[in-house]
Amino acid sequence: MIRFMLGAIAATLVVGVVMAVAPGATPKTGKARMEFDNLDSALLEHMALLQAKSLTVAVSLRGELIYSRGFGWRDQGGRQPCQPDAMMRIASVSKPVTAAAIRELVAKGQLTLETPAFKLLALKAPKGGKVDPEISKITVGDLLDHKGGWDRAASFDPMFAVTRIKKELGLTRAPNPADVVRFMQTQPLDFEPGKKVAYSNFGYCVLGRVLEKAHGKPYFATVQELVLKPHGVADVRLGVDQTSRRDPREVEYPAAAGSFSIDVMDAHGGLVASAPALCAFMSHYVLNGETRQPGGTIDSTFFGSMPGTTAMARQRKDGLNVAVLINNRRDANYNDDLQTLKAAVDKALDTSKR
Repeated sequence: MIRFMLGAIAATLVVGVVMAVAPGATPKTGKARMEFDNLDSALLEHMALLQAKSLTVAVSLRGELIYSRGFGWRDQGGRQPCQPDAMMRIASVSKPVTAAAIRELVAKGQLTLETPAFKLLALKAPKGGKVDPEISKITVGDLLDHKGGWDRAASFDPMFAVTRIKKELGLTRAPNPADVVRFMQTQPLDFEPGKKVAYSNFGYCVLGRVLEKAHGKPYFATVQELVLKPHGVADVRLGVDQTSRRDPREVEYPAAAGSFSIDVMDAHGGLVASAPALCAFMSHYVLNGETRQPGGTIDSTFFGSMPGTTAMARQRKDGLNVAVLINNRRDANYNDDLQTLKAAVDKALDTSKR
């Protein structure tokens, strides 16, 4: 187990330090610390496994950022070292941010977990479409808990079916998240709402629209106002398909990352963040979106994965928050690789030098 002197570590945490890189070596930026040598080794090994160009890691304790490093290259061509505060897609780690915003609205009395989501939205069905009557039963709480009635294993994931949705809706532009929700109103549910759990990206897409309706502002403006700005969480953005519109610090992704549209993914998988920003978020919220209370212990992990992206947000019993972002994944092995990453990080921290 690691013991830390927060003040000393915070005072010496340096962002952007990079040692001279030997030909063929992986550049490392940020301040190295002996306490995290095992963590660095584990992450470099995992980075090689995924054949990734970029990796960032951040560790915080009791609200203090105590470690932050970058490994590899920001660009696919290997010219710019990846900095500790590099921005990267976080995939499904976006969901805890959305959940936190929903719970903030519940705390303010603007929503309840029993609020019928689709009655609140009151979206028109596509022309000629018939809305499944079961959809009116879906509550905000069902959506938070992945009990909305959609099972991508039994049917399909609409968040990766924008070409089909565009065609069936007769759109001349790219579909937006609200279009996906309108389309899915006419699709049969896979199970009765509330009766079982089936992980659903689309359910969180609906929650994004609930946030917009209940708060009266676009999704990202809402999460900024309710979650990010009140706690000083900077370096979180909306991901975009168009490279010219991305933050200059956002890393480049392998070609596989262009096989889908991130523009429609906002609330379930469309955020871009730095690893330190995720640690700042975890200092204030549990990964189910609940407000983090002083004291007590938390053991929670949330993964994000999509072509070109691996992300992990980890809250440990010893109080450490750990964020790891990587700009690649092995598509055929990503579930196993996520568990391998968690185990490797925990082992490295548990066996680190005092």
